[in-house]
Amino acid sequence: MNIRALRLFRLVVTTGSLAAAAETMSLSAPAASRLISLLEAETKLRLFTRARRRLTLTRQGGVFYQEAEHILAGFDEIPRIVADIRSRSPGQLRLVTAPRIGQGLVSPALALFRREHPDIRVSVDMQSRFGIEGRVGTRLYDLGIISLPVSHPLVEIENKPLFRVRVEAMLPEKHRLAAKPMVTAQDLATEPLLGLWPGQRWRQQVDDFFGSDGVRPQYAVETRSSLMACQLVRDSAGVALLDRICAQAIDLRGIVMRPLEPERWLLFGYVFQARQPLGANAVAFLDCVRRVLKQFRAASPEHAASVMMVPPEPRSQPGPQ
Repeated sequence: MNIRALRLFRLVVTTGSLAAAAETMSLSAPAASRLISLLEAETKLRLFTRARRRLTLTRQGGVFYQEAEHILAGFDEIPRIVADIRSRSPGQLRLVTAPRIGQGLVSPALALFRREHPDIRVSVDMQSRFGIEGRVGTRLYDLGIISLPVSHPLVEIENKPLFRVRVEAMLPEKHRLAAKPMVTAQDLATEPLLGLWPGQRWRQQVDDFFGSDGVRPQYAVETRSSLMACQLVRDSAGVALLDRICAQAIDLRGIVMRPLEPERWLLFGYVFQARQPLGANAVAFLDCVRRVLKQFRAASPEHAASVMMVPPEPRSQPGPQ
């Protein structure tokens, strides 16, 4: 498939103009139009409608863009990859994570890491889950911290578990369900829910919880951000199903968390490209993550009950010489 045509297609969508996209790629308008026609012929999709010298994205074009965006964005990463290869040194650590786990866990772990390794320069990229799955194979990240599993269509990704965290209902402290030790799908059946957009993995897990008890959830607010859902609970906009690690990113005064019945657990861990062993900096950072988790569990019986550590795999020992 013609890479220039794919890049042009992406630019037309993001700029909203064939002329602007053509100018960015130093193409004439006729040449750009021919490239779009070539892409449509290769994909056998009608990507745009043409009217009054304007291109309008079709339904097929919109679906194609959504599905292929992470691949198209990878083209823009090539200069950064080259720069990373040239500048790579033992004094660096490159992390990628998602906002929900980044602020609740990665940030305190990174603070501990910096105190113990002040000479190591760290970069942290915050991505949506979709962004991480799409880019972890195309960027030179040493380590990704995210809910598992993570996969990439072209690159083999190692998934290593770190901990399980219990899903809980996040409620205003004066809510009618706050006095209950656990809450069920039936308890929440009539509550205004604050959830993620349809199609996101966490939303699917929440819907599965309700569906297993025959309940159709009533979403009052849908958002891409788990942290926004946390804040909305604090502002008494409704009820959310989240976890205590995620919830650490906001002020929890005035909020209570109650486990679900039956219990639901999420698996979090770290990812990296297969056949590229973790460097010493990544290993040291993972040790900080585990220590922060242990401190979290020691803070209260409720915290201890909500997080289960996954023992690290034994490191291979060198054979006899």
